[in-house]
Amino acid sequence: MFDCSLDLGLSRQQVQLTPQGLHLAGRGKGTAAELREVAAAGRTVFLFEVGRMAPVQISGDYFYKLVPTDEAPTIEISGIQMHRTTGTRPFQNARASALTVVRKGVSVLDTCGGLGYTAIAAARLGAAQVVSVEVDPNVLAIARQNPWSADYFTNPAITVVEADSAEFLAGQPDGRFDRVIHDPPRFSRGGELYGGEFYRQLARLLGRGGRLFHYTGKPYSRRHGDSFVRGVTERLRAAGFSVRRAEHLQGLVARLA
Repeated sequence: MFDCSLDLGLSRQQVQLTPQGLHLAGRGKGTAAELREVAAAGRTVFLFEVGRMAPVQISGDYFYKLVPTDEAPTIEISGIQMHRTTGTRPFQNARASALTVVRKGVSVLDTCGGLGYTAIAAARLGAAQVVSVEVDPNVLAIARQNPWSADYFTNPAITVVEADSAEFLAGQPDGRFDRVIHDPPRFSRGGELYGGEFYRQLARLLGRGGRLFHYTGKPYSRRHGDSFVRGVTERLRAAGFSVRRAEHLQGLVARLA
């Protein structure tokens, strides 16, 4: 018998390892051949279900894969990692981002919900309501298999909406939310989520005194420098926000006057 984690570090369990494989108390066993496959797979999370071990991944128009880290796993979409892992950890970074704007009792819009880490962080910080919008059903399917995302689907303060964020915003009333956490994919996959019209919709939904955290990443080129972030800042200001940088989070914190 030895001690290990079967849920990516959230808890510890006793398991028995024999020449035939791994015996999981009350959950069957993994054969030696399956364990060799897991060991050879490297950066892959496996789910033990229906008597077998299967990688947590989906092939479609894109390739979706849950990838382990030192903390909560991240998701890769066609090789592009969706969370920061250099110098930080996915769940830790989500909480730090939420802390910039979330206060007890506020209502929060979480755009581009992904694995739900930001929504979970906002709810745990005391938000009265978190509406998290995610357009990709494959991302949500991966989230449902991720033990770190469990609260995303079970916390009564969180409502998960499968929809396009821009379309969702257009259908909401003025002043619907107190706070927004906006963590869009890179510009090449969601350019409209960095546009002036989208920011005007955010301002309309927030109303006076509303606050926004906007993850931008840290794109930089020798030719243009950090003009991308400057452009985002200018469009937010044109929509009515005052803006300051949160360098350690690679984002912007904005407030409506």
